[in-house]
Amino acid sequence: MAYASFHENHEPLRERELTEGGMSQGKALAKIYGYMGLGLVITGVVAVLVAWLFSSQINALLDANGFLDPSKVSTANGWLMAIFVSWIVSLIAILILSFVIPVRAAVSGKSLWVPFILYTIFMGIALSAVLLAGIPFWMIGEAFGITALAFGGMFLIGWFSKKDLSALAFIAMSLLMMLMLAALIIGITFAFRGSTSTQRLWVNIGINVGMIVVILLITAVDTYRIKKIVNRAGESENIYLYCAFVMYTDFISLLLRILYVLAKLQGNRS
Repeated sequence: MAYASFHENHEPLRERELTEGGMSQGKALAKIYGYMGLGLVITGVVAVLVAWLFSSQINALLDANGFLDPSKVSTANGWLMAIFVSWIVSLIAILILSFVIPVRAAVSGKSLWVPFILYTIFMGIALSAVLLAGIPFWMIGEAFGITALAFGGMFLIGWFSKKDLSALAFIAMSLLMMLMLAALIIGITFAFRGSTSTQRLWVNIGINVGMIVVILLITAVDTYRIKKIVNRAGESENIYLYCAFVMYTDFISLLLRILYVLAKLQGNRS
């Protein structure tokens, strides 16, 4: 989720950077979502390539019966360690860049292209775990379609709303805190009283559905704030890249939550 979602008073796109007479809303919106789409394409391609590289190397170490060749155990362990390290490094890089990008957006003269592209690449490396975990492509496609529809609906609400949607950020934060508290209480209850796998499943699904609602509310708020920025801003590549970064993070967060729910429901039916 976007870092600036709950920090309207501390947004990196300060008034001093915004000028009158900027691009039309349509052209600005096309640039923002064009950059967002570029980020999603890079992430998807990197995720597929990384997953293919690791899986092909591991499969090459298997014998005709599908078992690991005893003479290649050390090589297999090396590749498994490489997979693990790449995920850890990518997650750390994502965390760092999520703070670097908003800060750099506030500094004139420093382009956001390099950190933005790096963010999407590291996200692709991290999301290769989804493919390596065996999630089928049809389920990923289904999750992507649902995400696109839900995201598009909240975009329309945020973009065409005539009312200030900032209050939705407070509602989303309150709901998030309630979900965290509920998860803690349920976790403690299960630890002392025990639980069945079915109970744990539906609790996890319920919490993730709640998180989906939170992200949808944030998406509407972020879209509304981007509209305000576009209405005031001059033609600035960094502004459009920052806005694209905000919407990209919202989309990825929503996609992962929806994919998690679909995977859990599919596993329960199997």
